[in-house]
Amino acid sequence: MGESNNIDIIAQLAEREGLSVEFLAEDKWMDVEIAEDFLDFTEPYRPPRYTLSREGVPFANVGELHIISGKPGNGKTGLMTILMAAILSGKYGKTEYALAAERPTPVVLYIDTEQGKDDTIALKNRVCTMSKLDYTKDQPQLKIMRLRDTEDASMRWRKILRAVFEVKPTDIFLDGMLDIVKDYNDQVECQPVMRKCMMLANHYDCSMWMVLHENPMVDKLVGVLGSIAQRKVAEIFSVVKVKQSELKLSDRDINLPEIYFKVKQVKARNRDLKDWIFYFDPTAAGWGLPIEFAGELVPDTTDSKSDDETPTKEFCEEKLKAVAPIDHISYTTLRERLKNLREPGEDHGMGSTKARNIIQYAVSYKILEQDGNKYWMDTDSIRFDEPQESDKDPF
Repeated sequence: MGESNNIDIIAQLAEREGLSVEFLAEDKWMDVEIAEDFLDFTEPYRPPRYTLSREGVPFANVGELHIISGKPGNGKTGLMTILMAAILSGKYGKTEYALAAERPTPVVLYIDTEQGKDDTIALKNRVCTMSKLDYTKDQPQLKIMRLRDTEDASMRWRKILRAVFEVKPTDIFLDGMLDIVKDYNDQVECQPVMRKCMMLANHYDCSMWMVLHENPMVDKLVGVLGSIAQRKVAEIFSVVKVKQSELKLSDRDINLPEIYFKVKQVKARNRDLKDWIFYFDPTAAGWGLPIEFAGELVPDTTDSKSDDETPTKEFCEEKLKAVAPIDHISYTTLRERLKNLREPGEDHGMGSTKARNIIQYAVSYKILEQDGNKYWMDTDSIRFDEPQESDKDPF
C-alpha cells in the first residue's frame, strides 16, 4: 500500500470516528504498517528452552542474552571456559549441556576482543582439553575469533554478524562487550547495540553470553551500556575472587590453592542457582585449567545477615553511625573502618563484601554522599540515639 493511500485511509477512518489525524502528527504515525505486530492468537505457546543446567536447575535461555560480570582478573573468562567445555563435552563439573535431545552436536563461537594471541591459544587448548578434543586440529564444534587487532568498534560488530551467519552457533561467547561500542556511556550508541544483540540471539535461536566489567568501587555494570544491559538480559552471573579462608567449605584440602573464584547468579528469570566456586590450576595440562571445587559451600549460620544480603536502611545507618565522622574520605578508608567494627562477643569484624554492600546501599539510601572516590555522611539524614557533641558540652 502506498504511503499517500495509507494516509488517506487513516484520514477517512479518523473523520468517521470523530478523531483528529493532527494528534502527534509530527511523529508520522499515520503511514506506519502495524498489522504484523499484533499477536496471532492461533500461534501455539512454545515453552522456554535452555542450553545448560546445574543440579537439575536449567539456565541460559535459548534466544536470550546472558552476562558474566566481575572486576578485572576475577575469573570471568575462566567461567566462560567452564561453560564452553560443558556444552562441548556434555558435562563439566556440575554444569551440564541441556539441549542434547534437540541439538546433539552443539557449536560454540568464542569471540575474543581483549586477549593477546598466546592467551587466546591457551584458552583454546584449555577448552579442548576439558572437552576431550584434539587441540592441535581445527574443530568444527569450536570456532574462535580474535578481534583485538580490529580497531574500529563498528567493524568488530560487522565481523561478528558475518561469523554468526557462517558458523550458526548454539552459543555465542563475546569476551569483551565494551569493545563493540565506541563509548559505553553514550545512550544513543548503546541502546541500539543492545537491541541488535537481542535480535541476533533471537534470529539465530542461540544463547549469547557477554563479558561486561563492573565498576571498581561498586558491583554495578560499567557505564550506560551496563545499565541498559542489566534491564535487557535474562541472566547475570557475577564472579569474584575470594580467599579459601573467607569461604565456608564442606571439605578443606591444604593442597588446594588459597585463591578461589566464587560464581553467583545475581539475576535470573528461572529458578535461582546455588553459588559455586572454582579455582585455577596453573600447571594442569601445561597451560592451566579452571577446576570446579567438588565440595559444597556451607551456608553461614553464624549471622542472620549474610554478606550478600541487601542491608536495610536502618542497618546501614547503625553501622555508619558507629564509624562516624565520615568527611570526604576514600572508599578504601571507609571500608576498612567498617571491617574493623566488632560485634559484642565476636573476635573479628565484618567481611569485605558486607562492608562494600553497606557503602553501596547507603549511597542509594541517600545516607552517604559520593563524589568520585570520596564519601561523606549527610548527618541530617540520620537520627542519632544520643545527642551529638557540641561546643557547649563541658567535656
